Amino acid sequence: MIQFLDIISVNFWSILMSLCNLLLIYWIMKKFLFKPVQRVMAERRAQVDRMYSDANESRSSANEMKQEYEQRLASARQEADAMIRTAAQTAQKRGDQIVEEAKAQASHARQRAEAEIAQQKQQMIKDVQGEISDLAVSIASKVVEREISQQDYDAFVDDFIQNAGDRP
Repeated sequence: MIQFLDIISVNFWSILMSLCNLLLIYWIMKKFLFKPVQRVMAERRAQVDRMYSDANESRSSANEMKQEYEQRLASARQEADAMIRTAAQTAQKRGDQIVEEAKAQASHARQRAEAEIAQQKQQMIKDVQGEISDLAVSIASKVVEREISQQDYDAFVDDFIQNAGDRP
């Protein structure tokens, strides 16, 4: 039983030695294990933080470039729309101008044709009057068997044609 009590008994020097051993092991591990591990962990944490900050910078840069691209695209669309509207307006104006020029040319051609027709009509009337007066003179000279002056018959034919145009 004494042996059993020696095992169970509390020995102050043994506790003190165990405590000194524990402190010595803790100090050695802290010096050679914990500090290097903490340094490696801190370096790794710094590296991960740099990666995250680089990724965030890249993302913000990409967002800025995207916004700039969208603004440029929107302004390009506006410019294209403005160009299309301008081209359409220019084409409409040119079309209107061509139509007006065609109308003016047609009107001018019509006026020339009407003037030419009126001139030809007057010429034909004069030719017909001359033929009628020649015919009337020859008929009258045969009927009367005397010669009537050409001027008398021309006046008679002119009067007849003018009066004939007034009758329905």
